[in-house]
Amino acid sequence: MRRASAFIIVLLLLVLTAQAASAAPARWAILGYHVVRPGETLFCIGRAYGVDPWAIAAQNSIVNPSRIYAGMSLAIPDAYRALPPGPRCTPQFGPPVPSPCTCATYYTIQIGDTLTRIGIRFGVSPWRIAECNGIYNMNYIRAGDTLCIPNP
Repeated sequence: MRRASAFIIVLLLLVLTAQAASAAPARWAILGYHVVRPGETLFCIGRAYGVDPWAIAAQNSIVNPSRIYAGMSLAIPDAYRALPPGPRCTPQFGPPVPSPCTCATYYTIQIGDTLTRIGIRFGVSPWRIAECNGIYNMNYIRAGDTLCIPNP
């Protein structure tokens, strides 16, 4: 009986360890490093390099993106994304990376919208809208989010 209990415990530990190891965040190639200055946010840093702020948080193991401090050195990943307009930090390395998409306009998602309906409304492919906004699941968009609508 003891042997069976010990076997079950070891098996359970192996399963839990394997699940934790597979939950590691994605990693990207590093473009360079940015030292946070007073008043900077992940979004303004993301705009400076044309990089997804959530990817910066993941790359640097930042759990709460609102909690970055002056003096922190952040690795900037090559996870490019078009971001809505807003404050833009001064880049600290290389020329600013151009956004992969030029936004003709911005659209705030309403309840009941789909990428297909939005694409028809603006005359743009829904796949192009998804690409320019870093959307990987075309069936998952949230009301209230703002989308970059690229030039057709």
